[in-house]
Amino acid sequence: MKKRVSRAFSSAAAIVAALTLTPLSAWADGACPVLKASAPAAEVAAFSRLDADVEAGLGHAPAGLYPGAVLLVAHHGRIVRLQAFGDASYLTVDPDGKAIPARAPRAMAADEIFDLASMTKVVATTAALMHLVDQGRLHLTDKLGDLLPAFAGTDKADITLQQLLTHRAGLWEWQPTWLFQHPAGNALPFLARLPRRYGIGERWSYSDLGFMILGGIVAKTVNEPLNAYVTREIYKPLEMTDTGYLPSPTLRSRIAATSQGDAYQQRMAQTGKPYPLAMPEDIQNFSGYRTNFLSGETNDANSWLSWNGVAGHAGLFSTATDVARYAQTLLNGGCYGSWRLASAETVSRFEQSPYDQKQALGFRRLSIPGVSTPLFGHPGFTGGNFAIAPDLDLTVILLTNRLHRPDEPGASYPVLTPVWNHVVADAVSLASNAKN
Repeated sequence: MKKRVSRAFSSAAAIVAALTLTPLSAWADGACPVLKASAPAAEVAAFSRLDADVEAGLGHAPAGLYPGAVLLVAHHGRIVRLQAFGDASYLTVDPDGKAIPARAPRAMAADEIFDLASMTKVVATTAALMHLVDQGRLHLTDKLGDLLPAFAGTDKADITLQQLLTHRAGLWEWQPTWLFQHPAGNALPFLARLPRRYGIGERWSYSDLGFMILGGIVAKTVNEPLNAYVTREIYKPLEMTDTGYLPSPTLRSRIAATSQGDAYQQRMAQTGKPYPLAMPEDIQNFSGYRTNFLSGETNDANSWLSWNGVAGHAGLFSTATDVARYAQTLLNGGCYGSWRLASAETVSRFEQSPYDQKQALGFRRLSIPGVSTPLFGHPGFTGGNFAIAPDLDLTVILLTNRLHRPDEPGASYPVLTPVWNHVVADAVSLASNAKN
């Protein structure tokens, strides 16, 4: 496998250039820690050992698991590792639609912007819901039929907000929503008439559809689009300046490439695998699939084709540093500098597992071999993952562009699991040793 490290941000000066720190005025009495660019030299040197874990999966297909990656580790609010590896883009499409090598690959940068895919569920939708629950504008016991009129009187009316957040609403895991009739940019009418797959509360079943609905609940509650709300109310206060839906075309040179169009999800729709089509009789003809290598357009076909790129389950773009700011807010018990996302009590409530040990509210409770300290986070189909360890005040973020390859990528996350497990386990070990 190729093991080329590119544009590394390993010096303190380089990290400062990549990280806009919160003004010192935020350090007033009672202010919470903010992400800092500097860390003790010994700790920085120790965490550099994690590079080998990332390099183990690095390389162009078919040998490599991902052509490029960015690793960020923060301990006690200080960045102890921010490193870029490999290529952000190396493929293009010939006139016949075949993937071919580009004239020159573009090296990955530490401030690369990534399509977060399902990390959107926690960095956007769960964050917004935490904020609204803390303000008393929503309650975890609220029922779907009361929150969204389209669901009143349906078999989904009695689903609670908490059941949606914990994937116990009885909904289908996935459906190609773009193949069914609904208003442009809003698949909620289709989701309202789509029958449940399971009984409410019957079982855990990870559902993109549930988080589409949660995104709709946020938009209805605040009376504005989801992207406008999270940008103003969350990302601006956190100075997450490179985070948002529908990134500007001017940022394309900083966005890691993903897949060649919608081929994988198109095949899911055509074959009914791994999820059968729930209402095949209602499917409409569709010819709007993308065929170019994607950069700046969300890889998720449901988000792009049904929601115009703004959905509760996928569509968000961000950098490792911006995600780390959000992660630090969670580690701080809901605050960052002088700003507060939610009370410590609300954050703690969202980190509880009311039904399944592996699932908190929005967040996954991660299980890593050899790691006993509690871990919370969420993966993304495009190749990203993040975890926080509250007991160690530790954040681990690994963003990759695993879908950027000439062949069809693996359907799920297991191909990256060994790399991720090693990174997290080694980071936890190093943080534990630094604590002792």
